[in-house]
Amino acid sequence: ENISYFDSKVSSQQHAEVWEENAKIYIKDMKSSNGNFINSKRLSLDGLESEPYELKSDNIVEFRIDIIGKGNKTIIHHKVAAHIICIFSEQDAHIATCAEHQHQLQ
Repeated sequence: ENISYFDSKVSSQQHAEVWEENAKIYIKDMKSSNGNFINSKRLSLDGLESEPYELKSDNIVEFRIDIIGKGNKTIIHHKVAAHIICIFSEQDAHIATCAEHQHQLQ
């Protein structure tokens, strides 16, 4: 079991849960107030725990939203966003490494 944590000013509680089960990766919203999004679609309403959602390679996960200051001109705190690559085999790892290398060249 792999458990990951990150420190973010826009996420101050147990915001989401991500786990692997039967060679699939899942995420669920843990009653967050500003939400978790997969490909810009919110997982649940404010303060409600979501159903598990299966993550797939090339999904974009966003934790929370950008917090914008007065006058709607300045982002005070950025959301946390990640591009998902699911790795279950050496071939998956090779494809992910090639994709990351290609991205770095751009």
